[in-house]
Amino acid sequence: MSFEQIGRRGFIKITAAAGGTLFLGGLTACSQDGGGSGGGKAGYSGDVAITGLASLIHSAPFFIAQSEGYYEEEGLTLEHIQFPGGLDTVRGIESGIGFGTSSTIPVFIAAEKGMDVRIFGNVYTAASVDFIALPGSPITSIEDVRGKKVAVSTPGSNSSYFADRTLRAAGIIPGKDVELISVGSASDSWTAVSQNVVDVAWTASPLSEKIASESGAKVIWRSRDYVKDWSDTCLVATGSFIDENTDALKGWGRALKKAMDLITNDLEKAAEVYGKAIGYKPEVALEALKNSQNFYSLDFTDAQLAAVVAAGKEQGQITKEPDMDAIVMRNFLS
Repeated sequence: MSFEQIGRRGFIKITAAAGGTLFLGGLTACSQDGGGSGGGKAGYSGDVAITGLASLIHSAPFFIAQSEGYYEEEGLTLEHIQFPGGLDTVRGIESGIGFGTSSTIPVFIAAEKGMDVRIFGNVYTAASVDFIALPGSPITSIEDVRGKKVAVSTPGSNSSYFADRTLRAAGIIPGKDVELISVGSASDSWTAVSQNVVDVAWTASPLSEKIASESGAKVIWRSRDYVKDWSDTCLVATGSFIDENTDALKGWGRALKKAMDLITNDLEKAAEVYGKAIGYKPEVALEALKNSQNFYSLDFTDAQLAAVVAAGKEQGQITKEPDMDAIVMRNFLS
C-alpha cells in the first residue's frame, strides 16, 4: 500500500502506534488561515502530537478542551495523535505534525541535537511517577523499602531517574539499601509486584488510582513529594510552524487554559468528561484529577526549567547549557 493510498494522517497514526520514528520531510498539516500574529480565531485543521495521550494525567486538559468544544470555539479542528514517548513525540512534531505536547527534557535534548523546536507553554508541573505496593504489604512508607526490590521501567527512564532521586532524598541508596529492577511498562511493573517478583511497583496517574480502586493497592510515595520544582510536559512546536500558525497556537493555548480552569473550578464535571474520554469510572477519574488538580499551568518558573535541565545533565542526556531564550518562548501565550 502506498503513502498516497493511506494518506498522511493514516501514516502518522500507524507509525505513532507502532512507536516508530517519523520522517515526513516537508509535509504539513492542513491549515485554513492559521497564520499571522493577530488575535483572531485560528481557523486551523490538522493533527496534534501528544505524549502518552490516554495513559498519563497530563493529557486531561486536551481531552476536556476537545470534548467541551473549547477547540471549536477557537476555530480549531484537531485530531490527537498519541506517541509512546517524549523523543518520539518531538520527532513527530519536527518531522511534519508541527506542534504538540511532549515531556520537557526531550525538547532540550532535541534542541541540542539541532532540531528546530521551541517550547511555548507549560502543561503539567509535577513529577508524575508514583510507587505502589500490594494492599497487604508491610511497606507503608518509603523508609520501609530498605532491603526490598523496587520496579522501574528501563535504565535512563523517568521511572528509574525518579526512583533513584527520591530514594536518595530519603537517605536510601539504590544498589546498597534497595535494589532497582527493570521490568518494563507500568502494567508490567504491577504484574511484577502482584507475582511477588518485586515489593514496590512504579506507576503513574491515572493508572495509580485505577489500580488502587480495583485492587486496594496503596500508593507508598509520589515523586512530587520529593521534587518540588518541575515541568513534566510542555507545549512544543517547530519554529516554522510557530511563524506560520501563530494564531492557531495561541487559540490552542486559550482552549487549554479553559480546560485547566474547569479542572480548578468544577472538578466533578472535569472528571466526568475526562473519565468518559479515557474509559475510566467517574470516581476513579475524579480521584486522579483531585490528586493533580494543582499541577496544571501554562506558565513556567525559572526553577522548573532549571530543574529539568539539571536532571537531563545528571542523566547524560543534555551535555551543555541550553540557550533558554532561543528554546523557551515564555510570553507567547500571554
